[in-house]
Amino acid sequence: MKTVAILCLLVTLLYLVSCCEEETHYRKQDKCCKKCGPGKRMLVDDNCEDPRCQDCKDGEYQSGYTNKTKCERQPSCDPNLHFQQQMNPSKTSLSKCECKPGYYCTQYDDCNTCREHKVCKPGQRVVTKGSPVSDTVCEACKNGTFSTQESADTCKEWAICEYGYDKNAPGSLTSDRICVEGRPTQRGVIVVGVVVLLLILIAGVAAILYMTKRHKCWKKIKLPEQAPKIAGLNIRRLHQDADVERAIQPLNQQPEEVDEINGPVSPTPSNVTENGNVVEQEWGKEPVYPSAESNSY
Repeated sequence: MKTVAILCLLVTLLYLVSCCEEETHYRKQDKCCKKCGPGKRMLVDDNCEDPRCQDCKDGEYQSGYTNKTKCERQPSCDPNLHFQQQMNPSKTSLSKCECKPGYYCTQYDDCNTCREHKVCKPGQRVVTKGSPVSDTVCEACKNGTFSTQESADTCKEWAICEYGYDKNAPGSLTSDRICVEGRPTQRGVIVVGVVVLLLILIAGVAAILYMTKRHKCWKKIKLPEQAPKIAGLNIRRLHQDADVERAIQPLNQQPEEVDEINGPVSPTPSNVTENGNVVEQEWGKEPVYPSAESNSY
């Protein structure tokens, strides 16, 4: 009989243990008692099977089943420490404090301190904007770009100067390139140099051509000076031939009168030089006309 009683007692204990769930119940004096639900606390532990529970106060919470008589307090989010004030915090879960815009928590799991987001300076751009749990990431502008404002989202490109004129080239990370007229760049200087060189070459070629043409003209002007003398000799020669012909004529033939031309001679192709000057005729000796001699006998 004693053995049977022991077995019955063990079965009863096992039944009591198996029916008492740890999450929603607790054991008290070999009894399985109920716990208060989330967001509540137990007033008095006077009735194990049906305890009296009360809601947590504002600023308090209870995340699970409990037999405690006090709720947990929500963290204090002081606005003076750059925290956002909690509006209607939960009574069933922990409400973590959040930092104001422009600030972030130093620790992700437990936000105890708020730090101000980094401000990207002029000459930088924002790569990643800050969040309540992370800081802002900045990056310097690349060469050829600039930013003049703080926390700029993008960097602007330098201005392109027209016609190759500029003043503050090549700009900087914090200022744009300022273009003004009157200051040519290296490209403009090269263009001006090429133009000047071409003008010098053209002037040199023109001078050579002018000197060559002048030399030829001087030779042409020198040669015609001997033309009148040669023409005069030819005319004299013609007159002498005429005298010989007159001397051979018969004695009884009267010589033809030659009218002397005192006026100006009209220009013809025979009495004009290469330059168009009229050849002045030079007269030789007066012609001697033959006369009949008297016979002595």
